[in-house]
Amino acid sequence: MAAAEYAPAVQRPVLRKRKSSLMEPPTMSTSLRIIIFGSSGHQQFSLTESILQRAVFTGADPHTILTTKTSGEIPEKKVTLVNTPNLVNHDLFHYTLKKELKKAVCFSCPGPHAVLFTLNPSGIPSNVYDIYKPLVRYFGDQILKYTMIVLYHEEEELSESEDSMKENKQFKKLLEDCGQRYLVFSGMKNRSEGEMTRQLFEEIEKMVAEHGIFSNSEFEDADKRIRKEEKILQDHRKKEVSAMLEELKKKHSQEDLGRETERYEEKDQFYFQHDPPLKALPRFRRVPLKSMLQFQRSLWNW
Repeated sequence: MAAAEYAPAVQRPVLRKRKSSLMEPPTMSTSLRIIIFGSSGHQQFSLTESILQRAVFTGADPHTILTTKTSGEIPEKKVTLVNTPNLVNHDLFHYTLKKELKKAVCFSCPGPHAVLFTLNPSGIPSNVYDIYKPLVRYFGDQILKYTMIVLYHEEEELSESEDSMKENKQFKKLLEDCGQRYLVFSGMKNRSEGEMTRQLFEEIEKMVAEHGIFSNSEFEDADKRIRKEEKILQDHRKKEVSAMLEELKKKHSQEDLGRETERYEEKDQFYFQHDPPLKALPRFRRVPLKSMLQFQRSLWNW
């Protein structure tokens, strides 16, 4: 009877296939790769240092636009923490963000076990879901399966109740989309015995058991989708630029036309070649293609 039950399990081809798949989660007893996002560089740096139990970012600029990789040994585990630029950095351009997100995936190859979105529980932004949106845009909806919200603070106990935080509609929505995965992480409590780090790793273990890791192939699929969208926008923009130049010809005399055309082209090239800042992307993405011309007029106050 035992042999009859054992034979089908040995013959299942899916088991052999998963052994060579990037989605096969590596043993978490030896390694753990985490990407850390956030709305504050200070929060990200503090969480990283608390997990590793050592100073890492002394003198570092919390507004850096570069992705950093930090590794450390925690008892029986090698941990790699990848910090991306904070998502409310107003100097962060669309192209730069895209490049740094690709770098984050490379730093966590063959894929992160978890994505942590760290927030200050005392000051969760009212637009927190909008802040997170660029990650969904670049990685696709599947990134939400690997995301855990970490509410990092330095006190012994959290002064603000968790119920009051959930009154923030966007925060509540983000929690729902992330499967209600969140952890209140006290840096003070973690200093003595690393209790918060153990809790964090336990929660990540549960996520990995359910979803595996976020593989490079999943990011590549999302990247292809983005490039396709951008190609459509670029093609449409060429048509709109042509239409705008035709309109300038009708509105201005020959004497003024050259000056106005040059002015328009300079502004257009600056905005699109240097890439719009991250804060402008949601507005740009909401504009229907048919009204891009009106969007350009409002952009330059024409």
